[in-house]
Amino acid sequence: MNPRLLLCFALLAGLVSCKQTAEIAPSEDVTTLQARFHGKYKPISSTSSEALDIDQDGKASTNMLQEIAALQNQPIEVHIYGKSQYNAEPSFSFVHYWPRQEFRPAVPQGYDPTVKVSYYTSVVHWDFAFDQSLTQLQLQPQPPTLTDPEFYTPPQAVTVKEKDRLEVTLTKRLYTTSGWKTVQIVTLYELYTKAT
Repeated sequence: MNPRLLLCFALLAGLVSCKQTAEIAPSEDVTTLQARFHGKYKPISSTSSEALDIDQDGKASTNMLQEIAALQNQPIEVHIYGKSQYNAEPSFSFVHYWPRQEFRPAVPQGYDPTVKVSYYTSVVHWDFAFDQSLTQLQLQPQPPTLTDPEFYTPPQAVTVKEKDRLEVTLTKRLYTTSGWKTVQIVTLYELYTKAT
């Protein structure tokens, strides 16, 4: 074989092997993550660690969608945006809506059947990053003004489950017919629209 031809093949093979492709970690692939997770999610189940009678119907339950009817209309949102003229870096944010109990005429110390309970939506936003295995949304700490669990209900964990559903775990103090109770609540959310 021609020595020049062999030299050309050797040089070409060397150039091809030196070319490196820039691989993107799955937790940083904004386009794929946006297609997979960006959107608004509705609650499909919500379970407390202890049976509670929050709706004052005389029946305690661990089903928070029954006990707190307003929770059915409280979504979560995941916003994932790539670099743009407005963002120098990709942005990842998690928005949590939660029905907060309000009382008239005043916050009771214990159960009082004359107290009227209504619900108002608290909304809190966190920046986050995915873990390397794409199984957790790692929320960034909030400033001290947004850490009051009575108002902002910070999640302890946001976990990716089957079918890319998101499970939010939080601890909440709630007013019930047995007085005030602090329980862990695990709510499973399902994507229903990409619009946010």
